[in-house]
This record gives sequence, structure tokens and C-alpha cells, in this order.
Amino acid sequence: MKKVLHVITDTNIGGAGRYLLNLLSAWDENRYSVTVACPAGGELEKRLKSLGVKVYPLKGGEKSFRISHVAQILGIIAREKVDLIHTHASLSGRIAGKLSGCRVVMTRHWMGKKSEMGLLRRWINRIIYRLLTDRVIAVSRAVKVSLIEIGVPAWLIKTVYNGINIPNIFENCGKLRMELNTPEGVPLLGMIARLVPEKGHEYAIKAMPEILRRFPDARLVLVGDGPSRTYLEDLCERVGVKERVIFLGFRKDVEKIAIDFDVILMPSLSEGLPLALLESMALGKPVVASEVGGIPEVIKDGINGVLVPPGDAGALAEKVVGLLISDKLRENLGKNARHTILSQFTARTMAEKTLRIYDELMK
Repeated sequence: MKKVLHVITDTNIGGAGRYLLNLLSAWDENRYSVTVACPAGGELEKRLKSLGVKVYPLKGGEKSFRISHVAQILGIIAREKVDLIHTHASLSGRIAGKLSGCRVVMTRHWMGKKSEMGLLRRWINRIIYRLLTDRVIAVSRAVKVSLIEIGVPAWLIKTVYNGINIPNIFENCGKLRMELNTPEGVPLLGMIARLVPEKGHEYAIKAMPEILRRFPDARLVLVGDGPSRTYLEDLCERVGVKERVIFLGFRKDVEKIAIDFDVILMPSLSEGLPLALLESMALGKPVVASEVGGIPEVIKDGINGVLVPPGDAGALAEKVVGLLISDKLRENLGKNARHTILSQFTARTMAEKTLRIYDELMK
């Protein structure tokens, strides 16, 4: 049996970490055995071990490139007799893979930005990807296009959409409302994302005055933490919505609390294909999201969700109010959203398409 080593630089469970956990939960162990190398001591290491995955802890932190990581990964390759390396933003993993003669796959989880790269940088990108990678997996068509724009050869790239494990929507209802002491009938709007500028929290906050004009009891619940928290808390005060915006911080029980949201907001400025979007839709929740990145490849406006222009708090408020007015519309969008995920975006589908790429490379 061929052996695969996944190399990931996350300590805790961000988008790439959740992707890896979803992928391995649907892994066909009869086709490829799997080992993971990741930074030592984080939540990701614990979760991987709980799945029964063999984990090699990397010493030296989360950086994409460390000479010490290259040496450690080379040792793992030799010890485990690895045939293929699959990396998640780890340059160290790609270098070690090529030095050892392994096939190398990289998953790209985020959008490239052509505007931030000159001609020389794009040329360097083209050379690095050709030398160090046998296949690049893009998590959406939008990510693939952005990779081509920053110099990655099109023939190197395959699109495999993110996939998730489908939650039971009949469990855990009422947990968040009980925690917040918020009765049924009070609109709960949710946002699940790290508190960083590109996630667009400020537009959700700026939309709140108009939403509150129509629904004075509404609450906006922000799930996640990050460097923008202080700025966003100050913004709530300036906009006059401090009492109606709740910062929950990082939570491990997102699925259990998101089931209580009436509408989920995703006003991002840039996205590859956010797992939070797929997870929210799988819960049967109507999502109002920015028309950026891979989001329009999943949401069909007015059918299984709602799209708005990025950076437009007014449009966001208008669409949220429209959903809060109509129980039937929320129900229909949520039902169609769940069907979309069940039929196209499961972890099993993602794993099968990923393993086919391995098969092609190992011929």
C-alpha cells in the first residue's frame, strides 16, 4: 500500500486544519495509509490523534518554511517510506518532498492577489510551483483562476471543492438561546469567522442600525476571535449598537450554537471557499454572503442563499431584513442550502476526488 504524509503548519484548527480533519474522516485506508506532520502541542495534533491518525510533531512553530522542518520531514519520509506528500501551505514540506523523490501535492485554501505581485514575483511563482509541486488542488474555481493570475501554470491545478461531514440538524437546538437568555422570537444573526479585516465584520456591524430599526430586539452574535476585536468593539460603540452585538470569542462547539441562528452573515471581502459557509448551509440556515471568491459557486442567489456586493452594509441590511420578515423564505432557502451540501459538498466526495489525484500521480 502506498503511503501519504500530510504536512500542515497550523497549530490550532483554522480553515486548513478543519479541511484536513474532514478529509481524513472520510479517508479510504484500503487505498493509502496516512501520517501527518504538524506543529507540536496544539489542538490540531490532539484532534488528529483522536481520529487514530499517526502524528509526528514538528518542533519550531507554525512558519511555512524552516530549515529545521525540512530536516525533520526528511527523517519522517525515510522512517515511514512515504510515497507522496500532501502539503497545506508548507514550503518546507514541498522542499523535503522533492529532495526525497516523493510526489508532491499542495492544497491552496486562499485566493492569490495579482494586484500585490509584479511581473518578477509571478515569474518566480511559476518556477517554484513547477519545481516543487506535481499537482496543486484549488478549493474552488475562483482560487484556480487566482493561482493562474499569479503565475501558477494552469496544467498543474485541479479543482476539488471543500467538503464537510453533515451535521444532525435535530440536535442541540436552543443551546445558544439558553446561554444568552434570549427567548424564541428574538432574531439571532450569526457570523462565524476569525476577527480579521478580510472577513468583513465591520459591514455586519454597520448594517445593524438599519436592521434594528425594523427589528429592535435583534442580536448580532460574532463567533471567533482575532486581532480586530478591539477595533470592532470600538466600532460597535461608535455606531451605537454595543448592546446588540455579542462577542462570543473562539468556540469549539460552533455547530451546536449555530443551529440557533435565524440568519448567518458572511460579508467577506475575500474568500477561497469558506468551510463556515458549507457548515452553515448544512445546518439548513439561510446565509447572506458577499459575492466574492468561491462563494457564488455554492450560493445561487435567491435559491439556496442570498448574495450581496462586498463592502456594502446597506445591501447587507436590506437582505437580512427581507429574510427576517419572511419565515417561509428563510425556510425554503435553508432547505435548499442543506440539499446543496448533501448532494455536492460532502467530505466523502472531497476525499474520493483527492484520492483520484493521488492515483494519477502514482501511476
